[in-house]
Formats: sequence, C-alpha cells, structure tokens
Amino acid sequence: MADRFHPAFLLILALLVVSSSTRSVIADTSAGPVTALGIDVNFYTGPIAADQWRRIQRAGQSFVIAQAWGGRSRNEFAESQLAGARAAGMYTAAYVLLNYDDMVCPTFDKPVRDASGKCLGDPIAQAEPGGRWQVRQGLAALGGQLANMSFVAIDIEWFLGGTPPSDPESQQRRRLTILEAIEEVVAWGKRPVVYTRNGPRHWFEITGCSNTAPSLDCDVLYSSVHHPLRPVSLWDVEIGPAELDGFQPHGPWTSRIGRQYGIDENPFGLPGDKTFDLNVFDVGIFSPSR
Repeated sequence: MADRFHPAFLLILALLVVSSSTRSVIADTSAGPVTALGIDVNFYTGPIAADQWRRIQRAGQSFVIAQAWGGRSRNEFAESQLAGARAAGMYTAAYVLLNYDDMVCPTFDKPVRDASGKCLGDPIAQAEPGGRWQVRQGLAALGGQLANMSFVAIDIEWFLGGTPPSDPESQQRRRLTILEAIEEVVAWGKRPVVYTRNGPRHWFEITGCSNTAPSLDCDVLYSSVHHPLRPVSLWDVEIGPAELDGFQPHGPWTSRIGRQYGIDENPFGLPGDKTFDLNVFDVGIFSPSR
C-alpha cells in the first residue's frame, strides 16, 4: 500500500515546493516597485524611423514620453513619435511644458521654425490665458494617439532667461496656471503627473511652495496634488543610477513614480542628432493603458 501511494505523495510534495517558491518570488518583489526603463522625446528629436524604434525597444526601453506642448507651440512630431513607439511594443505617455506669460508662437498649432528649431516671428498672446488652453493644445498635438496615453505630465520648469519673479502676485498666477493644467488633464480623463526637480528654476522658485513650511497660499495647489481619488505623482529629475530609491522629499511629494536619470544621451546607436532623456518609472503607471 505504501508503494501504491508513493507517486502521489511525490506529486503533492512537488506542488508544495512550487507553491512555496512562488510565494517567495511575490514576497521579494513586494519589497519595492517593479520598474521599467524608457525615454522622453521632443520636437528636437524629430521623426524616428520604425527600425530605430525597434532598436530602442530591443535595447531594453519599455516606454516613451513625448512632448506634446513645448511652452510656445505644439510638437509637430508627437503623434508620429508615439505611433512608432507603440508599433514597436512600447508604452506611451505625453508631457506639456507650461509657459507663465501666456505668449505663444504665431504658428503655435503648425509651427514654422528657423534652423535652430525656434518658431519664426515674435510671440503673440494666447487665445485664452492660463494652463487649460495649453493642455488642450498639447492634447490636440497627440491626434489619434491621445486615447493611448498612460498619463499626461505637467512639465514645471522655467525656460525663460533669469529666475522666476518672486513677488507674491506672480507666484500666485503661476500656481493657478499649474492648478488649471492639472484640472484640465483630469477633465479629459487622463492621469496627471508633475515633472519637476528639487533645484533652481523648478517647483519651489516657480510656485513659492516648499515641503518644510507650506503656506496658506499653497493649500489649494497641494490639495490637488494630494487628491484622495487621483493623487498627482512626481516625475522627478536626478542624474545618477536608473533607480527610484534614495528619494529626498521636496515640494508636496514624499515619493516619486518616475525619475529622469540621464539627459541628452544616445546609447542606442542611432544618428547623432537623435538624443533622448533617459528615465526609470514604476511600471504600474503604464499598465491600465497598454
């Protein structure tokens, strides 16, 4: 009788071992986020051919984040960049770089540029002031790829000369522009993310809001970032290893969903003018919209 049940006993034992091993793997991965590597591109990157996208994907890059709005104009290559990335099997997202003076290129919707990539002509006033209009321009630049966006990031950095004016009125106006942009992304049914860094010409100097002594003037903006149903995660900037560990809290954030760890690089053997920024993200942010 012992001999008769010996094979069954061995099968049960094997299943128990496999089950135990599976639980161990799950426990190990729960120690931190599962991350993925990817790139972000803008209109300076220009068109990217299908074979180049496949080379990027084979190099271990799982996602691309394309500039949709560059502060003064749309990225005329955004839709084709994103379509090429998706065809290569990559996740996709977009970002909107805000201006705070409500001035845009005369040909903001179909940019006419000089040899350096700058729009021709002196800036003109936006059709509508603030962040909502700018987000809508970015979403329009995505065309048919809008439905595929895992998130839309609000890029908060100062691209003008000098430093942001520090008077309370200017800071309040900039906070309102950011708040409007976040709300517009939500209104379009997309997940908002903020791209910024703990350094000059970024979050603190633009908003006047810190994490050490938040003021009443910052409460509305911080409440939006900490919204209980759709918190606004941070896409941080910190040059170094491709990892999310070691984050030093800044602004309203105590953690980051992504990190830009390399700027203007081209490690994939593409033409020299095809430079990218390198990123690492918690892969969970891409899952719903694959």
